[in-house]
Amino acid sequence: MASAMGRVAPDLRARLLLALLALTAWRLATAWHRELELYADEAQYWSWSLDPDWGYYSKPPMVAWLIRLGTALFGDGELGVRAATFLIWPLTAWALFLLARRLFRGEAHAERSAFWAALLFATLPMTSLGSWLITSDGPLLLFWTLSLYFLAGALRDDRWRDWLLAGAAAGLGMMSKYSMVFLLPALAVHIALSPQRHGLLRSPKPYAAAGLALLMVAPNIAWNAAHQFVSYRHTAEISQLDGAWLHPDAFLEFLAAQFGVFGPLTALGLLLLALRPRALLADERLRFLAAFSLVPLAAFLALSLLSRAFANWAAFAYVAGAALVAVGWVMRDRRGWLVAALAFNLALGAALYHYHDMARALGIELTGRTDPYARVAGYRALGEETRRLLAAHPGARLLGDDRKTFAALLYYARPLSREAAYLNPGGVIDDHYALTADVRRRPEGEFILVSRDATREQLSAWFAEVRPLAALHIPIHRDRALDYQAWWARDFLGY
Repeated sequence: MASAMGRVAPDLRARLLLALLALTAWRLATAWHRELELYADEAQYWSWSLDPDWGYYSKPPMVAWLIRLGTALFGDGELGVRAATFLIWPLTAWALFLLARRLFRGEAHAERSAFWAALLFATLPMTSLGSWLITSDGPLLLFWTLSLYFLAGALRDDRWRDWLLAGAAAGLGMMSKYSMVFLLPALAVHIALSPQRHGLLRSPKPYAAAGLALLMVAPNIAWNAAHQFVSYRHTAEISQLDGAWLHPDAFLEFLAAQFGVFGPLTALGLLLLALRPRALLADERLRFLAAFSLVPLAAFLALSLLSRAFANWAAFAYVAGAALVAVGWVMRDRRGWLVAALAFNLALGAALYHYHDMARALGIELTGRTDPYARVAGYRALGEETRRLLAAHPGARLLGDDRKTFAALLYYARPLSREAAYLNPGGVIDDHYALTADVRRRPEGEFILVSRDATREQLSAWFAEVRPLAALHIPIHRDRALDYQAWWARDFLGY
């Protein structure tokens, strides 16, 4: 039996590596083929990367650091900006394989459960989309998974090394996205449900791990302290907990979205497991996975009921969730469910990656309503038009009045967009550019404003001289286009 297990394990590891390599190659090839434009948040993160810092208005710095590294190695094209994401997601799947194998070490199903957990995660709809985009969710999920891996070892062997490595991974996770803080309540629930672990509360090791994580986050805390804690206030504000309570429609919308994020069959499997708490509570390993998936998921479900929650906010819960579903199906010999979930998820990924190709092959004319990419299209062409205007007015600086458009133009009008400024007549610091690029910092000189909403009356009151340049019309589909007005303005006077 031992020799047979020895032959099976390397075979499964090799299969998993090949599968992850194949998926990554597919995603990289389709991204290159599709030439998907940066969406507004990605363009914003790219602009952050030009000025490395310990924090930014809405996020910790990790995503900007990764973009800085990717563009330094591969250039500042879209693939260079997104380079890190093509590595992060398969690394997360491999870390999940190691986590599941560590949790169930010694069990006959350990390698199979770990293999299926990693493969399920690697094919989830959120992974398919995340593998194409550079977001703060990517590094968060990687460091969340590494934290769970080291925590699993720490809880089993109680070694200083595992505790400190868990703390270091948690610190890096907090430098990726503040959602990493959910590690603490999930761990607390796991310990509370595991009487044999109550002694940990008297051990210095968990507190040393938490101290190390806090030490790693200290530069971001210091940055926030120097900027009126804007990141923390923004994180609290987007939850909108100060509004009217109880939003059943938002709750149902968030719940339905999770079947898209996690995959319909996978989400159904997790739901059925959650409805059998006795089975989860009976095994400490299953309790561990349940705590780190169901606790944050329950928190976001509650938030969606009380206020609102975006579909991707609970993404990190599906690391342990994928392992929990895989282990549950492997232990019950539900291979058919595993294969069906993988096939369904891969079909969704193929539809995502080849949507335009399939429409062309079928002779279907896409519209703004039927093209899911229409909302992020057209900014490359808008950037080219803006760059021409800037080139025709040497010395003029790009001026923006909308965060998303401004971020896109900073990227697509480069390099002439580097010294840009931002209009903020309301005076409220509600985005990164209002914080860092206010036109009042350097009001003198010429500007090229590209705006949807600005009027001549407004601009004439704010600038010493104003004149319209061109109406910019960027067709995308027969029923959708980007329409902006370009203005030349000189010497900002004030609002």
